[in-house]
Amino acid sequence: MKKITTLKLQTNVFLAFLYLIILGGTTPLFAQESTGKVNGKVIDEGGKAVDYATVTLANSADSSLVKVLFSDEQGNYTFDQIKDGNYFVQAEMLGFGKGISESFQIKESNHAIKLKDITLSVNNKELETIVITARKPLIERRADMLVVNVENSTLAAGNNALEILERSPGITVDKDDNISLNGKQGIMVMIDGKETHLSSTQLANLLRSTDGNTLQSVEIINNPSAKYDAAGGSGIINIKLKKNKVAGTNGTFNLGGGHGNGFKGNTSLNINHKKDNVSLFGTYSYQTNDRTDLMDINRIVGQDANFTSFDQNNSMNNQYGSHSLRTGVDLQTSDKNTISLQLSGLLNNSDAHNISNVQIGSYQSSLDSTLTANSLFRGEFKNYSINLNNTYNIDTLGSKISADVDISAFFDDNSADYGNFFYKKDGSEMHDPLLLKSYMPSTIRIQSFKTDYTRPFNENSGLEAGLKYANVKTDNNLKFSEFINENWENVANRSNHFIYTERVAAAYLNYHTKFNKLGIQTGLRTEYTTSNGNSITLGNEVKRDYVDFFPNISLSYDLSENNQFSLSYSKRINRPPYGVLNPFNYFLDKYTYQQGNPYLQPEYIHAFGLNYTLMKRYNISTGYEIRKDAIVEIMKQNDVDKTTLVTNENIAQQEQWFINVNAPVKFTKFWSSNTNVTTFYLGFKSKQLESPINYGQLAFQGTSNHTFQLLPTLSADATLNYQSGLRYSIYKIGQAWSMDLGINKSFRDKRANVKLSVSDIFDTRTQSVSTQYANLNTNINQRRESRIVRLSLSYSFGNTKISGPKQNAKSDEENRVGK
Repeated sequence: MKKITTLKLQTNVFLAFLYLIILGGTTPLFAQESTGKVNGKVIDEGGKAVDYATVTLANSADSSLVKVLFSDEQGNYTFDQIKDGNYFVQAEMLGFGKGISESFQIKESNHAIKLKDITLSVNNKELETIVITARKPLIERRADMLVVNVENSTLAAGNNALEILERSPGITVDKDDNISLNGKQGIMVMIDGKETHLSSTQLANLLRSTDGNTLQSVEIINNPSAKYDAAGGSGIINIKLKKNKVAGTNGTFNLGGGHGNGFKGNTSLNINHKKDNVSLFGTYSYQTNDRTDLMDINRIVGQDANFTSFDQNNSMNNQYGSHSLRTGVDLQTSDKNTISLQLSGLLNNSDAHNISNVQIGSYQSSLDSTLTANSLFRGEFKNYSINLNNTYNIDTLGSKISADVDISAFFDDNSADYGNFFYKKDGSEMHDPLLLKSYMPSTIRIQSFKTDYTRPFNENSGLEAGLKYANVKTDNNLKFSEFINENWENVANRSNHFIYTERVAAAYLNYHTKFNKLGIQTGLRTEYTTSNGNSITLGNEVKRDYVDFFPNISLSYDLSENNQFSLSYSKRINRPPYGVLNPFNYFLDKYTYQQGNPYLQPEYIHAFGLNYTLMKRYNISTGYEIRKDAIVEIMKQNDVDKTTLVTNENIAQQEQWFINVNAPVKFTKFWSSNTNVTTFYLGFKSKQLESPINYGQLAFQGTSNHTFQLLPTLSADATLNYQSGLRYSIYKIGQAWSMDLGINKSFRDKRANVKLSVSDIFDTRTQSVSTQYANLNTNINQRRESRIVRLSLSYSFGNTKISGPKQNAKSDEENRVGK
């Protein structure tokens, strides 16, 4: 009762606070408008742009502060809405001396001023004394995205990259490491503007081993512009890493261990070095995990007195180890040109042991027989990727052209041994066991080439254009054998050789401009796709050839400094993952299997969004999305042979609307919180399947994180997660909740951080799924390992004011590998 009262009180305080800040934030709406504008550029002694310098506008009379901002990536800055008067501009940057402009006057006859470039001189002696006190706002609204400025914020201290994502507006991470944005999964996660090719688990492990102090910002893009690949219909999250700006060597070392129902360990080392025009960087990480998940399945096959019941208990143990390496060099060949080469590799070994006990009953008896399935899986996944980039800055206004070449290969070797043993009601053997084995080597090769051109016309408008070509080939060869008469014999109806090829050629044009407070961005992308799914074993080919156009438009309006709005629309596409196109069966036991679908069509998404940002901290988003030919997982049942099949199909339509509220609140000097609440509706309609689908349900998802600064170097945090029940396609998914706790201690001037955390401390995060669609009557209860104790150490060495250069990530084609 006490817990419920405390939760209600906390909720009421939060709602009251949100109400007050919304009312309080409206006061600037009627403030007097100013007309003056000043712009300029910050450069170094070599004439190169200095990005993210602190630029201050001050009164000439008394040097009092008027406004503070940061220069952009081209070194440019703009102050607007300046009252008449005399001013000067000062710029400073870590490792440089201060630069000051000449004094100037804003008046009615001279309300738009272009200042001479401010030149900063290197001053190594000031490296240890310069303190940057100005910060970007935590939440920054731009025309087509929401930006969380992590650098120099409290988010960066003691948190890894995954924890920072969980504290960002609209983003949630579930117990299976799936990242959602405003209740939508299938998010495209990018690092420095390029997609990752990792599975949800691999991506989560990478982000956990990434120190929060290496992040510059997180860009949240609900409706991406035409410059991005049209794939990623649920939105894009782009993680921007800091860049090396000062000569020297620095790095971070991470070490962690944990235990749930098995040991988990991780370690990583990141080193960066910059000298003159050369930057070198490298990251090695290792992950190991031993986990066991439990799942109970209850199925009723048939109706009335002819039904058969299956009560299945599964124990699934999975052990894996993963090595990853990323390294590269950035070479500035001239003042205008930079060449980057990045290499990455991944080696993942896994062993899984699944034990399943199935009690089979009927109308006459609750137990007629028993099936025990014992399955052993072994896998090795290898990947290498090469990226070559050249960027040429055409002029000082920001015009540039870049070219990228990406070459990747994925090698997956999986084998499995299946043993199905059948017993009578009294426990005696019913008949000979069913012994099977499979071997499936799989390769995916991807080559992509793209070029991008950026041309600013002035400080408020510009044009972007680009071309891309991608070529993909996958080769899967499943060999399935059964042990018959003391020999292993090929099972023809389960073996299959499947080759899939796909080529996508794309072009885009994007334009942006700003009229006073109104910003406009619009663009068009076109993609021409050819594909061929060839089942060599079945002698069946599925060829496709189609052209698509993807328009987008976004409007932003700054009502005042504390009130910002944006409105957007985009059309997107999700092509089927390569693995689900393969038509062969993935055998689980005699009565359960999974099958690919080579006839899957791409799904098309039309998305609308409205966003409001208050006081550059609090964010409210709402949107509507409709998907045509939506790709969803479907379960089917054969009442004759009593088998259950899981596959993917296109259904006619999926629609979703949502409203998300994100509010960071500081209750006291030592107690702060960040609460993220999403209410959404998911609806599904189809008349193409055996039985029509017309399901929908309103759902709620919330995360509230609370941080307590107990001492200057000691903090604790608590996070409450809740997911209401919802309807997804033909499935009903039950509610779930959990609480996480952690304590963080920093040492050695905050170079070192030790964190002890417990996820799902009350072990409440279970998952229940049921369906009563058509002839299906199935209930699933799943308990995945969620209560885990972790201890982690992070240490930064070298010049801690420097952080590493960009890491490489891959393309949409690699994101669909699904490993």
